[in-house]
Amino acid sequence: MGVLSKILRISLVVTLLFAGVSGQAQEPQKLVSFTIKNAGVNVKGTFLSYSVTTRWNADDLANSRLSATIEVNTLNTGIKGRDKHLKKAKYFDVENYPQISFTSTGIRKTAAGYLLKGNLTMKATTLPVEIPFTVETSPEGKVFSGAFEIDRRDYGVGKGHLIMGDKVKIKIYHLEKKP
Repeated sequence: MGVLSKILRISLVVTLLFAGVSGQAQEPQKLVSFTIKNAGVNVKGTFLSYSVTTRWNADDLANSRLSATIEVNTLNTGIKGRDKHLKKAKYFDVENYPQISFTSTGIRKTAAGYLLKGNLTMKATTLPVEIPFTVETSPEGKVFSGAFEIDRRDYGVGKGHLIMGDKVKIKIYHLEKKP
């Protein structure tokens, strides 16, 4: 009975993981999403509330800036129980670290768009990151989009967790509306 019980529990977990991945609608003008493997399955999530401050001038990158603050309590993977679990001390520790922040330290032009360098602070750790991104002009304003990868262990998220992947893929899509 022990082996059958384990198989049923694993099947239930995999089913719940797949259920959490489907159909999460977002506002079209902003999105901070992540993907991480858990038990071999991609788990997707979003942060539903964040703020961005930009000072953007493609002709003056030395004086261009970007900073962002994410409200960790708005984490949403589509499964409320998993979201509650991820907000605990072993993972994001929302009680002590309610925000994730990013502050740029430099921007340079690349063949594919731009490279944003800056400091990402999560929990008590601040580390440099590089984010390749593009900027497009739409009738509504400027669209900033990029993607990068971090190692969750560098920030103390999910310490000792053996079935969770180490690499987290992060995507950002932000519309800076015209005034």
